[in-house]
Amino acid sequence: MAKSLNLKIKKAKLITTLEAKLKELEADFKNNDKKKAQYDKEMEAYTAAILKLVKSGKATLESADENRWYGNQRKTTKEFSVTVSIPKSLVPEKPEQPETYEDYRWRNDKEAITNALRMLELSDDEYVSANTLRSVSEYL
Repeated sequence: MAKSLNLKIKKAKLITTLEAKLKELEADFKNNDKKKAQYDKEMEAYTAAILKLVKSGKATLESADENRWYGNQRKTTKEFSVTVSIPKSLVPEKPEQPETYEDYRWRNDKEAITNALRMLELSDDEYVSANTLRSVSEYL
């Protein structure tokens, strides 16, 4: 049987920690555009490197097929899917897509933390109960 933890956490310390976490989340959310722009730039460079390999003849064409979906936007052009084979040693490293803070998740987390802060500030107790701590622990 596992031992239970008996914690006493001061309300003021939890409020300070939640406020700091909220500021951190706001900074992450504000950096979304920068992260996406940097990733797009890296992907352009990656695509250009692959195209350079194809144009230089270091890649071999394996198959090409016309994309068969039709939409109103693409009446004047045709799109093709092309499969090329490039030696592993020549393939550049693909940039990793950054984790961004999605708008809906940001709103939900911000609302939950703000509500928790309001409730904690209304409380007269010096220490936080285990249930309260459990409900806000996912944001810490």
